[in-house]
Amino acid sequence: MSGSLERSGLHVEGADDMHSIVHLLIRHDLDYDSKPLPPSFPTIVDQHSIDKLLEGVETAVQVSGRRAVGFVLDADSPLIDRWNAVRDRLRKVDVDAPDDPPPDGFVGESSRYGSRVGVWLMPDNQCAGTLEHFLRTLIADNDILIGHAESSTQTAKALGARFRGTDTLKAVIHAWLAWQEEPGRPYGTAIRARFFRHDSAAALAFVAWFRRLYEISSAPG
Repeated sequence: MSGSLERSGLHVEGADDMHSIVHLLIRHDLDYDSKPLPPSFPTIVDQHSIDKLLEGVETAVQVSGRRAVGFVLDADSPLIDRWNAVRDRLRKVDVDAPDDPPPDGFVGESSRYGSRVGVWLMPDNQCAGTLEHFLRTLIADNDILIGHAESSTQTAKALGARFRGTDTLKAVIHAWLAWQEEPGRPYGTAIRARFFRHDSAAALAFVAWFRRLYEISSAPG
């Protein structure tokens, strides 16, 4: 999905984020399949990297045309460094962002440009992590296969698997997805196929933040 000044925008790091968010929202009765989209639904903009997303924060607010604009980023580690990177850019466009990320996601306003501005740090605005940490909350704690995926991934690493240590959880989730009814589905379609849950605490909080930012009621029309 490309950016558009005709409606609000939600800027994300990459394709996995974009498709995961779209299909999670569909699971929560936000019909991103409808053509045309309801006017209140933002265009989801794949920025292709964290660096490009951060570089574009100020411009996205400046060209928002008084429409809401949101940013979804991996918190990574430490979380406060990622928050500071976003907060400092927001303050340059007169968004009064707090010193720490709010647990329920940030929603504020640019006093200069008159647009609502939101930030969500994956997974939950409080813990260092990534999209994969968010997705891990969508796997039931009593799921039999996820524990096996975790131990198998550690074994594979010990045997010389070449993924980076920082990508361990990504490797775990892809192993788990390889054992589902339709192996190897991408994150987004796996959410839609209900391999993942949609109602973890982090997911519910994210959807509530999304509705609040874009002023979408619980029964969008």
